[in-house]
Amino acid sequence: MKNFSKILCVVLALVMALSAASCSLSQQYAYQQDDIELPIGVYLYYLYSAYNNAQSYAQQSDLYDADSGKYDGKKSFLKMEITDDDGETAVAEDWIKNKAEENTKNAVAINTKFNELGCTIDQTEIDSTKSYYKSYWDQSYAEMLEPYGISFDSFFEAGYMIPVMESEAFKAEYGEGGPSEVATPDLAAYFEENYTSYKYFSVNLYTTESVEGTDDSEETATENVALSEDKINEYKDAFDEYASTLSDGGSYEDVIEKYMDAFDVEEDPTTESVEIIDEDTTDEIIKTIKDMKDGQAMTMEVGDDDTSKQLYLIYREPIENQVEAYTDPEQHKDDVLSSMKHEDFDELLKDLAEELNITLSSSCGSYKPSLFEETK
Repeated sequence: MKNFSKILCVVLALVMALSAASCSLSQQYAYQQDDIELPIGVYLYYLYSAYNNAQSYAQQSDLYDADSGKYDGKKSFLKMEITDDDGETAVAEDWIKNKAEENTKNAVAINTKFNELGCTIDQTEIDSTKSYYKSYWDQSYAEMLEPYGISFDSFFEAGYMIPVMESEAFKAEYGEGGPSEVATPDLAAYFEENYTSYKYFSVNLYTTESVEGTDDSEETATENVALSEDKINEYKDAFDEYASTLSDGGSYEDVIEKYMDAFDVEEDPTTESVEIIDEDTTDEIIKTIKDMKDGQAMTMEVGDDDTSKQLYLIYREPIENQVEAYTDPEQHKDDVLSSMKHEDFDELLKDLAEELNITLSSSCGSYKPSLFEETK
């Protein structure tokens, strides 16, 4: 009877210990201090994202075997040296852990700055978005992430709440009345110096015609046939006239209307954008526009031969025409402000994270990138 009592006591102690461990596991935090709490699932979400990014970098190497997911024949890519988009080189496993830690500390800094600036998020908006995310989670992400210990709440926190908090903190920092407010004249000057406004449309200098097949199949073959010389010249003369009109200060709306009437075009074929053009763009049209002057229009032929050529009318609109719209809070001001100050804000958050001397929970260290290989 005494032995049975001892065994019963041991069993009860084990049950209590397991219950306590289970409770502790469900309440783990990656960071918990004052009014900021980040569940361990947020750290795992960042670890998982970093794992996938590191694998994509590894796949760029000839040493990586896409079929096995390993490199050099048998080794996990986690032991492979990778180079990220910033040109930093590290062993994949170390890169993943560092990136997850960096993103988690950044999330703490975002929460801190959000609270410091007195920002809020409308609860109705949170609830409606959460409902949408839950549907998306059930359909696509639950089966993928739950085996790694990432719950829906952590998924929603990392995927929606933290980015929205960052956006709100950014606007409070640099918007009207903020500690680093950007004055409208400064924003306008940045916009005019960095943005390009352009419009263009094109016409094919060939037509596609049906031709008889060479076999017994019922499918009809097609081939491109160059337009007649007269038709090509008609287009070229018209496009040259449009370019001259625009370069002399004419209205683009008048030009496009004239083109549509002259050539029986029913829908406006214009492609237009206001953007910062990438220095390294490989798009032939966009590269040409970048080198043009404001207010200039020109025609341009694209294509290797007569059966693939297109004729373009391209127009670089004076950027001052767009200043009002792109400095208006009700239109595109936030986009320009983000372009102008996002690097500064990233640096601000980085400095804040260092200033806070953030220490993540020891629980974070118990999770290794190999978790995602073992679970698979």
